[in-house]
Amino acid sequence: MKYPEIYKEFNHWTPIPIDQWLEFEAKFSERYLAKGEFLIEAGETELEFGFVLKGLFRLYYTDKNGKEQIKAFRKDHELIGAYAEMLLKIPSRTFVQAMESSTVILIKSEDFFPFYNKHTCWQILGRLVAEKHFLVKEQREFEFLQLDILSRYEIFKEEFGDLAKKIPQHQIASYLGITPVALSRVLSKVRKKPLL
Repeated sequence: MKYPEIYKEFNHWTPIPIDQWLEFEAKFSERYLAKGEFLIEAGETELEFGFVLKGLFRLYYTDKNGKEQIKAFRKDHELIGAYAEMLLKIPSRTFVQAMESSTVILIKSEDFFPFYNKHTCWQILGRLVAEKHFLVKEQREFEFLQLDILSRYEIFKEEFGDLAKKIPQHQIASYLGITPVALSRVLSKVRKKPLL
């Protein structure tokens, strides 16, 4: 077994027989990306998805004027890829870029989906991943519709911890759906608050 840590991680979701895992793992490719390098660019049709062994990525869209909108950040031990586009069988709409030196393992969509018919563990895993993805989207929607800027920023800091320091403020602002100026104002007010 080449990736016992990933096997252990996936087994938290659902038990996967060793023989199934070894067959699945054989489809992996490992890739190193330097800071600034793209894992996926918008328009690509041969899509892969995978798992961040080590590193930090940003996932973003660009509008017709080239303005970026940050969709998500991905860190160690998180799934990564243009998964929705894989399901829709369309070219990627998403840019996925390394924000620091990073290592990922990847599997091609055409190699992954046949596993659903090989063992029920893959169907369960697929359902649980989809459910988790849905809950993340639901939480993000709730934050946008119900919480103020400061609350959204505090949730972001809690989720990313020290990694938040590695992310430029204008990208954090984009992720929170506000301008860098608006974020600066909020942070300035927080710094000026007296300690109790």
